[in-house]
Amino acid sequence: MNKLLAKLFNVDKKVLIFIIIICFIGLLTGSLFMTVLSYNDKLLIKDTLSSFISNIETNNINNLRDNIIVNLVSILSIWILGISIIGIPIVIMFIFFKSFIFSFSIASFIANFKFKGLILSLIYNFPHNFIILLVFIYLSVYSIKSSIIILCSVLGRKNLNFKVLMNKYLLILVITVVITIMMNLFEYFVTPRLLKIMTNML
Repeated sequence: MNKLLAKLFNVDKKVLIFIIIICFIGLLTGSLFMTVLSYNDKLLIKDTLSSFISNIETNNINNLRDNIIVNLVSILSIWILGISIIGIPIVIMFIFFKSFIFSFSIASFIANFKFKGLILSLIYNFPHNFIILLVFIYLSVYSIKSSIIILCSVLGRKNLNFKVLMNKYLLILVITVVITIMMNLFEYFVTPRLLKIMTNML
């Protein structure tokens, strides 16, 4: 068991650092994006957030289904890109936009509702959205590393045991899917109640 965990978390440090840098750029860009929006765009975002806060308890089961589908499609796309040679730039773009959206949602709450927005944004994003972001970073590292390994094998620079690679890669897919679904369930059943409690307090 310990050996299995060690293998799963023994990621390529160079690829991990590269993905973290991309993620940081996405977070920084998302946090600053509110400042360059037009007045009408800012007003639209404020109206959307206000509507969201006022309808916290009317959480539809379709929202849970849609969130799970979107996340699973994203995970599967990154995973498939990992066994292709052309997948690396697409995975990089995806992790950038995932980080951008995460940061932009926090910045939007804070810009429109100040201290109350800070508290609500933390409840809205933590821990589920933050953990999902970490899951996507983890999967992206293995996706890029797998693409590099397959590319090196195609170019004849390295022998590839495809069965061993796929067994580990499939296990990573299962782990990321399970964690993501758990976080989506948390977002659906727990987060709205926490937001409602905090909204009434502030």
